[in-house]
Amino acid sequence: MAETIAFLGVARIQDQVLLATCYEKSVLNEEKKSYETALAAVLDRAKSAYPGWRDRVMCPESEGVLYTFADSQALCLLAVGIRDAQYPERVAVQLLRDVADKVKNSQGDEALLEAKSGSLSKPLRKLLTDLMRTYNDAGSQDKTTEVREKVDQLKGIMQDNVKKILETHVTLESLENSSSSMSSQANKFLKQSVDLRRQIQFRNLKIKALVGTCVAAVILYIVVPFIN
Repeated sequence: MAETIAFLGVARIQDQVLLATCYEKSVLNEEKKSYETALAAVLDRAKSAYPGWRDRVMCPESEGVLYTFADSQALCLLAVGIRDAQYPERVAVQLLRDVADKVKNSQGDEALLEAKSGSLSKPLRKLLTDLMRTYNDAGSQDKTTEVREKVDQLKGIMQDNVKKILETHVTLESLENSSSSMSSQANKFLKQSVDLRRQIQFRNLKIKALVGTCVAAVILYIVVPFIN
């Protein structure tokens, strides 16, 4: 019985060079050509691909489907050819994510940037073969992928909650700073009010003393001639 995963490929997006290919042993030339033709068409559309960009192409000649996925830097396009059109897409995408991570960790960005056409097929053969074998049973992998997606969703929710908490904390700090500033300004205003009141009182005392002195002087001016 033919395996479900028929083909895995790694291509460089920038110059559309096919760096590595791995075929299941029962794949015939016509089927190979079908996947390679589909991949070439996708690469032409992927010139402006962004990280996580994906595409899906039917391959009538092989009665299969080609799924493609751009890695986290949009450096490479990963491709998988699947013979079963009912194969869950999310499992195919998870497979391509795993391929992207393992290829990057195995070869490094510099090697992927400098590698020539087909030069990584041999170094990556065991890695790609193992992944094809692992993901061949979509049923078992679908459960794993579903759990991963739920974990990712939970992580997203937790990150959103943490973000909201941080934003609330910032808001509380802002309110606390505003309250502290207002309290400081109020204390300063109160002190200035006390000082101003004292200044007014002192000025009033000076005025009263000056008026008293003037009145006394006038009285003395009027009374002194009579005394003499």
